[in-house]
Amino acid sequence: MSPAQTTNYTIKATGRGGTATTNVTVTVTPQTPPPPPPPAGTANVATWHMDNGRSGLNDQEAILKPANVKAGSFGKLFSYLVDGYLYAQPLYVSGLSIGGAKHNVVFAATEYDSVYAFDADNHGDGTPLWKASLLQPGETPEQGGNPKPWIGITSTPAIDLGTKTMYVVSAQQSGSSFFRLHALDIGTGAEKAGSPVVIAASVRGTNSDSANGTLTLNAGCLQRTALLLDHGTIYFGFSACHSGWVLSYSSSDLKQTGVLNVSPNNDGYGAFGGAGGVWMGGGGPVADGDGFVYVTTGNGPYDGSTAWGDSVLKLDSHLNVVDNFTPYDWAFLQCKDLDLSGGGAMLIPGTSQLLAGGKGGKIYEVNTQKLGGVQPNDAGATQTLWFNNDHYLAECTNAKTGEVYSTEIAGSQIFSTAAFFNGSVYLGTTAGPVQQFSYSSGQLKPGPLTDAAIADGTFGTTPFISANGTTNGILWMLDHGIPIQDPINSTPSKAVLRAYDASNVTVRLYDSSQDPADAPGYGIKFTSPIVANGKVFIGTAHDSLSSANPQGEIDVYGLR
Repeated sequence: MSPAQTTNYTIKATGRGGTATTNVTVTVTPQTPPPPPPPAGTANVATWHMDNGRSGLNDQEAILKPANVKAGSFGKLFSYLVDGYLYAQPLYVSGLSIGGAKHNVVFAATEYDSVYAFDADNHGDGTPLWKASLLQPGETPEQGGNPKPWIGITSTPAIDLGTKTMYVVSAQQSGSSFFRLHALDIGTGAEKAGSPVVIAASVRGTNSDSANGTLTLNAGCLQRTALLLDHGTIYFGFSACHSGWVLSYSSSDLKQTGVLNVSPNNDGYGAFGGAGGVWMGGGGPVADGDGFVYVTTGNGPYDGSTAWGDSVLKLDSHLNVVDNFTPYDWAFLQCKDLDLSGGGAMLIPGTSQLLAGGKGGKIYEVNTQKLGGVQPNDAGATQTLWFNNDHYLAECTNAKTGEVYSTEIAGSQIFSTAAFFNGSVYLGTTAGPVQQFSYSSGQLKPGPLTDAAIADGTFGTTPFISANGTTNGILWMLDHGIPIQDPINSTPSKAVLRAYDASNVTVRLYDSSQDPADAPGYGIKFTSPIVANGKVFIGTAHDSLSSANPQGEIDVYGLR
């Protein structure tokens, strides 16, 4: 608001008695103008990686173009501070009514079990439109080993735009640790009727975690996969415990509709003893639109019946395994701790082809109509190929049986999910750039690479594409630098946001490291940007782990 302005006026009045002069002082105090209306746009990012096929493509972006995304005209506009790290991807809703006014809203979910709604365009004093703590009296987030220092909301929520409901999973402790599933009103942050519910699951099983023939989900697991909302059902997966889990719930009443344990009768072995954890690189289950859902699983035993380690699984809404693809060298992958679920999965738009890849570095293209099971040399897959043609022969010895396995693996690992635009697939790996693959007649062909490589230990990058229909495509990638909780380096570095021309990724448009004013917060592994209505949003860490209660931040970029 500008300062008050004072003006002196001299008023003369002439009448029968002569002329009278009066001095008048007028002080005008300007009023704070209302914020401008949100830019026109209908783009929504209501789930992880844009849609249920996880394409990573927002093709309704009419503001940002290769011609204007460049230093000087584009950069960091502002940041919002939040009460914990942001492992979850931001979400975005256009033209949402909050408090009687319409806003474009960006949502953030933190490891301190809070959910925030911010005006995506007008920073003001940084106050959220609303903030909801999912902790009840006497509770704290779960004290974390990975993530540190708190484990609260680690996965990306999902929003039902029709009912204006956000579904989110929280971890908390009060004596013991446990999980809850919440349904929040995105206009207020309030819990909806019947919310929250405590998450519990058990199956019949005989592995080493079972008791009296029953295996029970415990808080030693990490709810890492993003949530999926499809055909009225919510899906999410668990990892970091012995055997992986997938659960499904009705979105209308939060009643559990399905439970899958990936290896209830068989133990894993090796350094981590995993038995099929469902990680998906922080990505989410994939829906094909016909009521079937796809997840990838981590290293573990496989028998094609009840043990489903290192596989792509096709599930129905009750989580029955309908079909599977399992690499022929799954035993080596288990032995070497090379989770197929290290990375996420993407359904190529307009096709029945699913792309997946993990720590082994191989890219698998499989047909969702017939995944292919286990066949020699992966003959059941539509195609297998290597990132940047980088692979070599390796061996591993089974610590339990002494068997020696050998196969080819890549020098780079996949902890990311691909994106798709205009007949091209874009994929990033560890210690490497993003590669553009052309896609035609069901086959991927390796193409150009971005000039910037991702440093080793940063867990790769999941790209996001903005475009206006089939034009003005921009590839956005987040380089996490030395991320928070890096396994090698304890001192984190600022993340770097980069943009490339999606038609030719050798053309770099923008790099946030070129201007100190554009620097975001510290990188957090697996996180990715989103783009909507002329803005780019990334979740980062504001403080390092040396802080007792470190804050996170939402960094907002756009045209200046």
